[in-house]
Amino acid sequence: MILEFGAKNYYSFKEGFEVNLRLNKSCPELISKNKDYVNLLSLQGANASGKTNVLKVLSFINYFTLHSFSSMKPDELIPFHSYFNNNETTEIFLIFLSDGIEYTYEITLTSEKIISEIIYKKNKRSQQIIKRINNKLEVTVGSFKELKSIKLRDNVSLISTALQYELDSIEVIANLFRDILAPNVSEEGLHSENWNYKEISQLYFDDKEVFNFVKKILKKADNGINDIKIVKKENDDTGEIEYFPVFIYKINKDKHILKYYEQSSGIKSLYTQLGFYKLSLLAGSTLILDEFDINLHPDLLPMLVNLFEDEKINSNNGQLIFTSHNDAIMNKLSKYRIVLVNKKDNESYLYRLDEIPGDILRNDRQISPIYNSGKLGGKPEL
Repeated sequence: MILEFGAKNYYSFKEGFEVNLRLNKSCPELISKNKDYVNLLSLQGANASGKTNVLKVLSFINYFTLHSFSSMKPDELIPFHSYFNNNETTEIFLIFLSDGIEYTYEITLTSEKIISEIIYKKNKRSQQIIKRINNKLEVTVGSFKELKSIKLRDNVSLISTALQYELDSIEVIANLFRDILAPNVSEEGLHSENWNYKEISQLYFDDKEVFNFVKKILKKADNGINDIKIVKKENDDTGEIEYFPVFIYKINKDKHILKYYEQSSGIKSLYTQLGFYKLSLLAGSTLILDEFDINLHPDLLPMLVNLFEDEKINSNNGQLIFTSHNDAIMNKLSKYRIVLVNKKDNESYLYRLDEIPGDILRNDRQISPIYNSGKLGGKPEL
């Protein structure tokens, strides 16, 4: 579970940003559910304000900590950008909560090399457990001492390197980053058009629990759907096994079949995304979605958000962090679960709505009318 994250000199954020998912005591119990963190967070703001760049931090760190050793060549540039590609260092941090213990990951880097990579563990007090300066490990405690045996590369995370060496001690750290699911965010930003529905169909074919979850919601979104089945078929050209969904409809007691490409954009979006919702709910992981409402009717959004708000459905404390241009969903989330992203003079900055001083935002008022008036920021300046 993510408690905080942020970055400095990262894409459109020159001076940096911090996103806080913790709650203070002023938050109503209706929102907090007696927790001191949120399971839902929406990033709102104008086009090109920097919302996707906030999510890129999580997508990048998930990739870099787990896969940089196996996917990057020794002389390859690290796949991120500083503010307008300046030569200053970039700083990124994440704070996780796992089994009651806080872990903090900090990395300072350029596109060519890692300057430092530090991991803290906090139970009653904070302690550095791993510290890397350039390509030298200076601090390792307990079982992490075995990391001294690895050889580090300029452009590769120590976590990814330790995984390649199959060192058991790093698994507890690696699992923190495995719990970040960012299926439609990459270095290029939103890539919803690149969903591989055949691969997702294979997931549904192999995992009936996930598939039943997806079918249940799709039937609510389109009550004309009677059933969905996954067809397994060999590709005539490659000989590989491929998986396809077929959507079954009943008309006058007769069954009719439509294929994936014959579905509406909304049903396609739900079909490819809903499996990740279920995986996050099952594992208690953090799901990151850019424009989670793309192609979807606004009336569907509260149902999707409720999956993470309902404690019975989300018994494992999964999280959903998403961007959206839908203002109506703000009223359901409240000021404690909304971050506004703005840009001035080509530099992005952000704030959570409960950080705004005064009583312009009260718990008994809807947020969307005040937001649409322009008093909160996060609106296009046309």
